[in-house]
Amino acid sequence: MSNFKLSLPTDIPWERICVTEDMIDPRICDERFPAKWQTSMAVFKYLPEEENQIYPKYRITYLKVTATLTGYQPLDQEVQGTIDWNGVNVTTIPGLTELLNSYNPCHGAILQVLVGPKEGEGKLPRGDYPFFIDFEPKKRELYELATDTKEKQSRSIESLNVTKSSGSTQSMEILDVDMGGGGVSAQGSYAGTGGGFSYTAPNGQWGTKQLNAQEGMSSRSSDVGTEKRETFSFSTQISQMYHLLDSYHLGTNRAVFFVQPRPHVLEEPSGFVRGPRPVEGIQEFFLVVAQLKEQKDFCVALRLDTSHLTTTPIMDYDRKSESTSIASANAPVATDHDIPAERIVGARACFIECWDVHYQCYRTEKQDTVTYDAPAGYRIDSYNDLINEATHGSTSVVVTPNGHTLNINAQAVGHICYEGSEVCVDCPDTIQSWAGHARRQVQVNLISTTPTKQIGEEQVLMITTRGLCCCASDRGQRHLNEMVVAIRPIPAHLAVSRAAANYATRYASANAGAAPMQAMAAHTHAVDGEPCVECAEKARAAIAAAAPAAASMPLGRVSESRYTLQQVNELSNYMRTETLKSLNDPTLVPQRFIDTNFFAKQLEYKVLQSRLGRELVRSQGASKLPKEVVSRVAGYLKKDAKAVSLEDVLTFRSADLARITGLDEAEAQRMKLAALGVAFKGGSGKKDDGASTAKRK
Repeated sequence: MSNFKLSLPTDIPWERICVTEDMIDPRICDERFPAKWQTSMAVFKYLPEEENQIYPKYRITYLKVTATLTGYQPLDQEVQGTIDWNGVNVTTIPGLTELLNSYNPCHGAILQVLVGPKEGEGKLPRGDYPFFIDFEPKKRELYELATDTKEKQSRSIESLNVTKSSGSTQSMEILDVDMGGGGVSAQGSYAGTGGGFSYTAPNGQWGTKQLNAQEGMSSRSSDVGTEKRETFSFSTQISQMYHLLDSYHLGTNRAVFFVQPRPHVLEEPSGFVRGPRPVEGIQEFFLVVAQLKEQKDFCVALRLDTSHLTTTPIMDYDRKSESTSIASANAPVATDHDIPAERIVGARACFIECWDVHYQCYRTEKQDTVTYDAPAGYRIDSYNDLINEATHGSTSVVVTPNGHTLNINAQAVGHICYEGSEVCVDCPDTIQSWAGHARRQVQVNLISTTPTKQIGEEQVLMITTRGLCCCASDRGQRHLNEMVVAIRPIPAHLAVSRAAANYATRYASANAGAAPMQAMAAHTHAVDGEPCVECAEKARAAIAAAAPAAASMPLGRVSESRYTLQQVNELSNYMRTETLKSLNDPTLVPQRFIDTNFFAKQLEYKVLQSRLGRELVRSQGASKLPKEVVSRVAGYLKKDAKAVSLEDVLTFRSADLARITGLDEAEAQRMKLAALGVAFKGGSGKKDDGASTAKRK
């Protein structure tokens, strides 16, 4: 008997109950490995012993679910085993391995974990189903804490003051002064005789005295608070929370975990970021299951959905110009042996009386016609005159409604009139004599009937899914290999096509980073991940309007797209919304990448980029397709079977082609791929186990 006790520091002795088997390498040392970049899942279980069960009604079981989140790489063991690589036409599709080996980063994931009763339990009330009593982690959040200081001022101190009040006082004082003086004295005596006399002149101050005094006073008041606000910088504290992991439905038999990458929170110095961040690596989830003790063991089901950004080519029509031959017509002056023309009055004679002199006219006609046929795969878009001359003649250009043929007509007329039988001495023998001349040559502007030239790339959203069922031996383990469940276009206001980004990058480098945002956002709407061919023209027009200097630069591929911070975060929210919507859409059926219309269209783009590939696509459909299929397509298009090309068949989606031809959708898809040069083992029309599993899912 085990003496294990569920107490620290003893670890839980996990038992693995199921795993995604497509990521297990069954042959060791054969130098071939499973796909590196695909998701995987594993479920570990531990049932504590009875002595550690503390709930009287429930039996507690611990689950550990590990989910490996990676990017998506289409080329896996299943695809490797399905395609007959010895039969692949490498001359027409040299980019097949590159297409299948492309790596598409993961930008979000949703993991669903479900527990339920085994088969044979009978119909249990929903309240008696096993349920999650707890799980971890419940959430992960990112808090952005930043100080935003964006404004600083400088000032100067001067002696000039503007005051709000002032005052002054002035006084004047006047004094009358009279301070004059003088004196007279006399002396005398008796019996002793004596006498004397003295005199002093007047002196002192007199007149008027004036005193002036002036006093000035000024006062100044200021709002100190306002002065500081206007003088010093300010700072703002920012706090923003972002959810990196959310969980749902605790207390039910279904747990949902939504994992998102870390968002961009700080703006790059250039103002642009490279796109949403990926989220990859191992994610572990610990779950506690409560089940009624009288029930048998439960089953565990998992579903993992991941969202990826992949690229699709921006295709444009090929354009070229050719010159036609010269249509030339020269008509000499007519003679009386040429075609009779009108009879006219050419003069008037008089002798005693006057009469009309008639002339008989003759004409010559010459004409020339030049026929120009557009090369295979092209149609006539327009034409320009290189030579257009006409003297007593005319020229015309006619283009057939289908744009395949252009006719140049040149016509010239010679003319002369001879005097008739009337008598006239002074009348000329001939009048209205001339030769005719006409020449016409045009430059024909051609455009390909299908887009054949890749001018850039744009991103689309691809959602993949995989499933895993873990049950007891009576039901066993079942798993669904990673499949594509949906292809979604990126909305125009969020997507930046690499064609437009190339223009804006070049313009920015030449203009100190002043890239026009209108041009960066130039994009076209896509249908099921397939961009419309007018994309390049819209991008070109947007750039020409915002940055004329960049419009003349050649358009090509760039290594990566550039987004604004707002765009990339809105794009992350869009991917989250679309991933959540795909969970409950009953019309979405998981398919392998090579079975999707998206792959077929991508492969067609690869084929059209080579001359041999274009010849293959334009060839008769009967050379690559079953006659019955060509016949039904011809009846649907109301065309002759010999006129149906492989291109006509490729324009149909697999579902539409299956409806027209009566084939299974998977068979129609394989038939299209086989016609393009991809050979399959066991025939092109057989469904394999992966497709069957997808249908069951």
